Amino acid sequence: MMDEMWMRNWNSGHEALCADLDRCLAGIAGAISRLRRRRDLRDRNLRARMGVPTP
Repeated sequence: MMDEMWMRNWNSGHEALCADLDRCLAGIAGAISRLRRRRDLRDRNLRARMGVPTP
C-alpha cells in the first residue's frame, strides 16, 4: 500500500520536475552561449588590434 501511494505521488510531480529540469538546462546552455559569444568577440577584437586577419 505504501509503495502504491509513493508511486502515485512521484508520478503526479514528475511533469513539474521535468519542466524544472528543462528550464535549468536551457538556462545553463544560454549562459554558456553568452560566455562563448563574449569570448569570441574579445578574441576577434584582440586579433584586429594586432593586425592578424580573422578567418
